[in-house]
Formats: sequence, structure tokens, C-alpha cells
Amino acid sequence: MPAYPIQIQQFVGAGKLGEALDIAKQWALSGVSDLDTPVTLLSSELEYLKRSFINGILSPVDESAGRQNIAARLLSLVEDIQEAGAPSAVEHPDKNVLLFLGANPFKNLALELDREVTEVSEGLKRFGKRDVFDFRAKIHVTPTDLQRMLLDASQFKPRFVHFAGNAVVDHPQYGTGVIFEDEKGQPRTVNGDVLATLFRQFPSIECVFLNTCDSGPSALAAGKHLRYAIGMNARIFDESAIIFAVAFYEAIAGGNDVPFAFEFARTRLLMERYPDQASIPVLITNGKCDEPVYVSGNSHLNEPQPRIMR
Repeated sequence: MPAYPIQIQQFVGAGKLGEALDIAKQWALSGVSDLDTPVTLLSSELEYLKRSFINGILSPVDESAGRQNIAARLLSLVEDIQEAGAPSAVEHPDKNVLLFLGANPFKNLALELDREVTEVSEGLKRFGKRDVFDFRAKIHVTPTDLQRMLLDASQFKPRFVHFAGNAVVDHPQYGTGVIFEDEKGQPRTVNGDVLATLFRQFPSIECVFLNTCDSGPSALAAGKHLRYAIGMNARIFDESAIIFAVAFYEAIAGGNDVPFAFEFARTRLLMERYPDQASIPVLITNGKCDEPVYVSGNSHLNEPQPRIMR
């Protein structure tokens, strides 16, 4: 079988961009972790491009230009890795699978989901343990995407499920739950009880992390059959949410358990610019939480300046 770079170039040359990205992901998981996050983001971008074209948001010309742009960036990544001298493939049969999902169907909310993907991946790598994580990320996620990602990773026993985006409690328009996107990029709320039913089918999941405003009630419901779930009991700044997530996964990458990582991440908030937000994350253990999982207040979706909120 040809080497990874040659396969990627062959698939790109044949117009099979999806296949080329799949090979690049295999190359990343074989030990080239510097390739992992960029390829993950390119794959997510391609999926969104295809969906936008199918829904008539993009013209054939725009869709073709988008594909060419992704292909050029992929080939540039491959060239950079080759010039840097990529390590030979190394098997890691005991990888921890982390599924990172993001969704933000609200055009007025400038959430930095791509930045969160990148910084979480870097946090895993920072302590020399990145090579034992199978980091799979997708932005603009639909509920069906979540099911498919879990099913695809089930043979590798996914350990963490991370969701970045939006959640609501008793919202007059969106109800209560986590807000995914539908096939047309519109909001689709999935409540915590439905998520609990789904997660129960995958017993390897140790922790679900809903990194969104007002996700405490959804995390409490979703964590019924899990050892751990993490949510937010109020509105949280986008910056705070990213800081907390990065610190949490740094601690996990260092070989620590979830309760230690949770407190470590809380301490990071206390030490950073947002000490008043350190009480917002809540840890649910075996379906129970000793802290309030929700503090009533206006949804961040209704804030006059909601861009900084998640």
C-alpha cells in the first residue's frame, strides 16, 4: 500500500477529497498528531460545504471553489509535515477516544468553536500524552451526526464526549436541552433525557462534558447512566468556557481522574481573569450533584450583546 502522503495526493488528484481526508486522519492517528486538529477542521469544513450546497445555500461554483481551497490547504499540510520529518507510524491500541462536537446555528453568536477544538487538542499534546488520544471532532453537528460518531467509534470504546455550543432551560422558543443543528443549519433542541437514552447504549463513556451556558439540567439528565457529567449552571463567557475545557483536558492528559481534572480546571478559572465564573461548572457523579445545577436568569440567546456568551 502506498505511503500516506502519496495516497492523499492520489485521492486529491482524482477529486476524492473526502477519501483524502480520511487517509490524512489515519496518518494523524498513526503518530503524526500535529496533523490531527487541522485535518479534523478541514473534514468538518467539507461536511458543512456539502450540506450548504445540498440545501441551496451555495452555488455549484462556490462549492467547487470551496473544495479547491480545502484540497490546497490539505496538500500544504502534507508538504509541511513531510518537510518537518513525520515520525514513523506507531500503533497505540489503548487510545482514549474523545469525541468533540460543536454546533452554533445562531449567526449573531460568535462562539470560537474552532479555537476550542485547537486548544483542547494542544492541551492533550502539551503533556506528552496526545499520542494516546484518538481525538475526533466535528463542527455544525446534527443529532444524527452524534449517533454516527458514537457508532463509528464504538469499537474503540469512546471515553469522553464533549459538546461546545448552546443549551437552554425553559426557553419560549427552544424549550430545554442542548441545541444542535439540523440538516439546514437551523436550531434543533435535544433534551437531556433523550441524550441519556443514547449514551446508555455506549457503556464505555465515562464522562459527557456539555460546555455551554445553562447546560446543568441537561447534564444532570444526560448523566443518569454515566459515571460523570459536566455542565454549566448559568451563563458563561466564551473565553471562560474555553479556559476551563483546556485545563480539564490538560489534567486528563496528565493521567488524572475526572474529579481531579474538574477541580484543576476550576482553579484555572480562579487564577485567570474570571474567578467569579469558577462556580458555574458543576460535576455530576453517578447522576447526582450536591451543587445547584441551574441558576435562573435570562437565556444568553436573548442578551442584547450575546456575542461573548455561550
